Amino acid sequence: MSMYDLEAFLRSIHPFQLLTKNEITKAMSAVNIAYYKKDTILLSPIKEAEFLYIIIKGEVGEYNEDELIKVYSKSNSFDADALIYTKTSDTFKVLEELICYELKKEDFLSLLDSNTLFKEYFIQDLANKIQSAKQKEYTTELSGFMMARVQDSYLHEPTIVGKECSIMDALKQMEHKKSSCIIVEHGDNYEYGIVTDSVVRRHVLFDEYDKLGPIGPIALHPIITIEAEDYLFNALLAFTKHSIKRIVVTRDGNIIGILEQLDLLSYFANHTYLVAVQIRKATTIDELKQASGDLINIVKKLHAKGTKVDYIAKLISEINEKIYEKLYQMIMPIELGKKACLIVMGSEGRKEQMLKTDQDNALIIADDMDEALYAPYMQLYTQTLIDFGFPRCEGNIMVSNAYWRKHWKAYKKEIQRWFDAPKMDDYMNLAIFFDAISVAGDASMLATLKAMVFDEVGDNSSFMANFAKTALAFETPIGMFTNLIANDNKIDVKKGGIFPIVQGIRSLALENKIEETDTVTRIKKLAQKGIFDENFGGALGEALDTMLNLRLKDRLQRSNTQSAFDNFINISNLNQLELELLKDSFKIVNKFKKFLTHHFKLSMVS
Repeated sequence: MSMYDLEAFLRSIHPFQLLTKNEITKAMSAVNIAYYKKDTILLSPIKEAEFLYIIIKGEVGEYNEDELIKVYSKSNSFDADALIYTKTSDTFKVLEELICYELKKEDFLSLLDSNTLFKEYFIQDLANKIQSAKQKEYTTELSGFMMARVQDSYLHEPTIVGKECSIMDALKQMEHKKSSCIIVEHGDNYEYGIVTDSVVRRHVLFDEYDKLGPIGPIALHPIITIEAEDYLFNALLAFTKHSIKRIVVTRDGNIIGILEQLDLLSYFANHTYLVAVQIRKATTIDELKQASGDLINIVKKLHAKGTKVDYIAKLISEINEKIYEKLYQMIMPIELGKKACLIVMGSEGRKEQMLKTDQDNALIIADDMDEALYAPYMQLYTQTLIDFGFPRCEGNIMVSNAYWRKHWKAYKKEIQRWFDAPKMDDYMNLAIFFDAISVAGDASMLATLKAMVFDEVGDNSSFMANFAKTALAFETPIGMFTNLIANDNKIDVKKGGIFPIVQGIRSLALENKIEETDTVTRIKKLAQKGIFDENFGGALGEALDTMLNLRLKDRLQRSNTQSAFDNFINISNLNQLELELLKDSFKIVNKFKKFLTHHFKLSMVS
């Protein structure tokens, strides 16, 4: 192997790509090629570690008390722990004739001492190793905007006046400072308000408000703010969610500037906000369909730039919710719309759906309304979403289904039955409903039903055990030797890993009356409550992010050839690091399943 090939080989193995040019040269000059026959013992509790082994060809088994616990193959390295801690409780034996690189202990330790990131990888726990590896995989293309803070963008100087200041004086100050808006100090129920050009035009030109009168009465409040140290991406979420053109930037509660949407868009160089504006301005269903049609390209661009899956999902969810709300307003007569609540559930409610997979929605109708009046509009609603590219739900969990379109009292009665006399499907119906968020109509209807769900849970340990048990419904696709178990090189990553984490965390959130719906926030809340420690919570979050990211990558690769998406990923398309990340993620899934079994006493549930 040439020196060029050797360097490429080493840099393909995480974390060797973290080494500097001089350090990788040092490593290259220090390694030697070695050959070992089958059954050779390389390392054991009585045979001290001398080398870090990097496999070129062959396999090595790691045994603990004669039990094979892991198999190492091409591009794997072992055993750094034995070199760092000068001992091991395991035995490493050659399973297939081995050709490998050997890096002497002193040379390996010297590299650890010279490179902090290289060292941290080898001394971290499993969760942190996954995070470190993912940073390598997903941040090599990470664009500056994902790490940029609000304070990194251009901020306009604010014009701040008291509520008694006249409109003319405020406008003069605004002109002097070249500001785009006026911040008004109220000093009563609202701390600040905002006045823009459009507000002045509406009140002074059309409503004939006295331009010499106080500015306070025409100010809009409350204002939308963001901290200077927050991420710019969160500012983009705020612009998209609230359909605003500017946001007030604060530091320690004090206003320091105004962030304009045009400045932000120039920094991001994508058109998510423009899509939100198109949705808001749409006056026909065709215009709304056109506005929603390019979401997959937004996902592709954000993913290609290294944007975390969690951020992509939240942004796309905000846009989708605007589509659902706007379509509801277009289809539903105003009076009917006010007397009902449109909700989205499942992955949409958790804000974890990035591509148009399927619909999970329902309608809660006020008890004094005729339920039959809503049926034709909801049939049209479902069909229109299908036309927009949101496939029909295979489980028929849609507003076109009468079961998911009924009076508030009917939902209340059904929720009580879910707890009192549940059938198998009822556990999943509750799971889907528990993730629900309101997107249009009277949101209080959903809020009261969710409060009732928490009341019904109470100390019902038997119900919670059966509810949580569904998290164990599918086998984790990893063998006892940490090999991936695939069918025709494909793994259903949802059944194998995503669903157990989502359902397990959902069960713990329900038990602990956590109102948030997204899985990541639920994990953080559970860790704060001491249900599990923060390190384990971090491991679950990283494992979930890994699997969601690999599924999204696979779906995007297939997006040009198919319209419907499944949950399979083709592991033959994964590089070595992605394979290791997936294996480690499934290890965490298995650890979580054991936690759930103990926590909910699932071994006692038939």
